[in-house]
Amino acid sequence: MLTVNHPPFRPLPLLAGGHPQTLAAFFAQGKMADYRAVQRIVPLSDGDRLVVHDDEPSSWITGDRIAILFHGLCGCHGSPYMRRTSDKLHRNGIRTFRVDMRGFGSSTLISRSHLHAGCSQDVKSVVEFVHRLSPLSKISLVGFSLGGNVVLKALGEWRENFHRQVDSAIVVSPPIDLALGCSNLLRGGNRIYDQYFMRRLRKRLTFRRSRVANLIDNGLCPIPDKLVHFDDQFTGPIWGYSGAREYYENASAGPLMKNVQVPTVLVTAKDDPIVPVEMYDNFEMSNYIEQVTTKHGGHLGFIGRHPGDPDRFWLDWRICRWITSLNG
Repeated sequence: MLTVNHPPFRPLPLLAGGHPQTLAAFFAQGKMADYRAVQRIVPLSDGDRLVVHDDEPSSWITGDRIAILFHGLCGCHGSPYMRRTSDKLHRNGIRTFRVDMRGFGSSTLISRSHLHAGCSQDVKSVVEFVHRLSPLSKISLVGFSLGGNVVLKALGEWRENFHRQVDSAIVVSPPIDLALGCSNLLRGGNRIYDQYFMRRLRKRLTFRRSRVANLIDNGLCPIPDKLVHFDDQFTGPIWGYSGAREYYENASAGPLMKNVQVPTVLVTAKDDPIVPVEMYDNFEMSNYIEQVTTKHGGHLGFIGRHPGDPDRFWLDWRICRWITSLNG
């Protein structure tokens, strides 16, 4: 198991709770470089396509390390956590590929299908595409929230083959039990996140219906206002599931975590309002997985300065330093 020291996380004084951390992360952009990536279209196993954004440092040569980043629900290559992490890795000589999963970011108009939480085959397609570009490079996977679930599911399924190309992964706040995650969004103040996701998903589906030729669609109307209902009536059925229950059972990475054979860091927070930390206790984890659980941090937040970090984005530096340490 590859390990690296993970210093404790201490939130900024006014951002000690899960909701403040989560909401602050949404607005905290940080200082980031201008867009400089090359867009590449990746063909998928079912005939669909998605876009990846290839950031290659000037010092990078064929065979050097590559990191592939997967965003969360309603995110894209331009999400602040994706941009900041890619920028820090780029400055440390790591070539990064930010994936716009089906229907999001630059994949909005070229994908005929839609993102779902268990699309592990897409991870494999992207890894194989990147591997063909640089066959000698070792690859690190980075997954945020739903993207973390997708990465873990792929690692658990492709356990005997992944290490040939992928030698490490780091995932942040992955909802490895989708049913529990969705029920949590209907509790108390967490409903604001359910409402946010559905506003974005409803707007996106309406837009794509008017712009994407031959869009895979079941004509659902009206579009539900709760995520679990949307998954039950749209996401699940268009992917061949009877509804949300079967979809969640098949797409959740939790049952597969015991199969992971790639050194993986799992970063979670006890005060995450979107992904309850207790879900991680419900599954057997491989010895290859190192869980780092902080008292504070919210969901994809972790905003607080550590003395050894150049800025206040603790999470970015844990990802960057974990990946760069693998070259030592």
